[in-house]
Amino acid sequence: GTAIPVFSLRSKDSFGVGEFKDLKLLVDWAAKTGQSLLQLLPVNDTTMTGSWTDSYPYNANSTFALHPQFISLPEAGVRVTKEYLSLQKELNSLPQIDYERVNDEKDRLLRKAFKTVGKKALVGPEFKAFYDANEHWLVPYAAFCVLRDLNGTPEFGKWKELSEYSRTAVDSFRAGHADEMDFYLWEQFCLDAQLKDAVEYAHSKGVAIKGDLPIGISRTSVDAWLYPELFNLDSQAGAPPDAFSEDGQNWGFPTYNWEEMSKDGYGWWKARLGKMSEYFDAFRIDHILGFFRIWEI
Repeated sequence: GTAIPVFSLRSKDSFGVGEFKDLKLLVDWAAKTGQSLLQLLPVNDTTMTGSWTDSYPYNANSTFALHPQFISLPEAGVRVTKEYLSLQKELNSLPQIDYERVNDEKDRLLRKAFKTVGKKALVGPEFKAFYDANEHWLVPYAAFCVLRDLNGTPEFGKWKELSEYSRTAVDSFRAGHADEMDFYLWEQFCLDAQLKDAVEYAHSKGVAIKGDLPIGISRTSVDAWLYPELFNLDSQAGAPPDAFSEDGQNWGFPTYNWEEMSKDGYGWWKARLGKMSEYFDAFRIDHILGFFRIWEI
């Protein structure tokens, strides 16, 4: 098999970055060369500041949401105009991925498409089925994204409103920001469909897809906002001094409050693994040692 980050799978049809659709080309190659497994780096949304610092795949803003950079724009309903083709050619010809520009342009074009095709999709049976199955994480994620945009920071402790999550307050907030939240709901609907389509194609060619489960969550994530009691937000995970790092490492992630997690039978973990199982036949568990012992700062 082969391990690969999706962003590196640029094809002539992609838009400056590898996309879920491009996995099909890799699957064809894997099948031709007798491989049975493709392992992907984490594919969750890492959008925090809109800058290059968001490009680190192990610091997601949600352990459930997929990264918008992997969306195929035409498949989501973006019109392939002269402007689109010109921009696509320019971004695809860059020697390195322009993370900020690619994501900014994708966001701009998707918001334009949302006004027409996106809003129509929201009333369809496919979206309703997706929404019903994912509402528990999807609505808080959409609210988080809108609040991050409005406040200019993912640090929810600094937000003017809703710095502490409340379902009632989110419902009230949603009533006043329906359009903005609906955009993020639709975007995730498109991403989910595109990744599942690529996985289905892989299975048809006898290729399994393996995911990557990061050991940590970001302290500025939907998960930390939604369930602060499940994490030791006053602690940071890392590694002690060793041959690789004289001073040790501070990864910045809060550690897990296993005692609290055990109270509902590890519901958050079951939901997380359940969601990953919709896409992946197997997972790599990052720093699996962390489930048994962890260096806590």
